Amino acid sequence: MSNYQAGQLIQKRCMECFHNEMIILKVTEKDLKEKSAYILWIQCPECGTNDSELTPEDL
Repeated sequence: MSNYQAGQLIQKRCMECFHNEMIILKVTEKDLKEKSAYILWIQCPECGTNDSELTPEDL
């Protein structure tokens, strides 16, 4: 199960304003051939830029 939850802040740099934290909007599980991963739908709390990140299950 994912350690990530909607509303949680994570350390990731925004590509627009270079703010160091992003907020998780949604977590989607993605089943790959050999492993599971999560797609984190994230947004910068400073400028509102949306992004996504593919994260392995075991991190």
